[in-house]
Amino acid sequence: MSGSGGGTWVDQPGDSCATLSQQTTLNSPNRTVLSQVAKGSVLDVTVNKTGKAVTIEALFNGQVAGTITSSIIQSLAECMEKGYEYVAEVIDVQGGACRVHIRVK
Repeated sequence: MSGSGGGTWVDQPGDSCATLSQQTTLNSPNRTVLSQVAKGSVLDVTVNKTGKAVTIEALFNGQVAGTITSSIIQSLAECMEKGYEYVAEVIDVQGGACRVHIRVK
């Protein structure tokens, strides 16, 4: 199945959390944090719950670089609740625009 971010989510027999991945652009980018990252940098992916709202964030050295709002966020949150860890590897960063590949850690 193709995601709106141009990535894929491969649904295979077994645990799909292990194969969940997608390329996307970070939303609400923090230019200060993004000025410290380069192609190949690895960002930690975390779930931030505030009441019923769930936000998936990409962190660099503990600081929010941006949020992930692609088509796989619900699956990401569910898989992370099961104990899976994900990272967002920087594919390209230009000013406030940062494209990442989300994958299992």
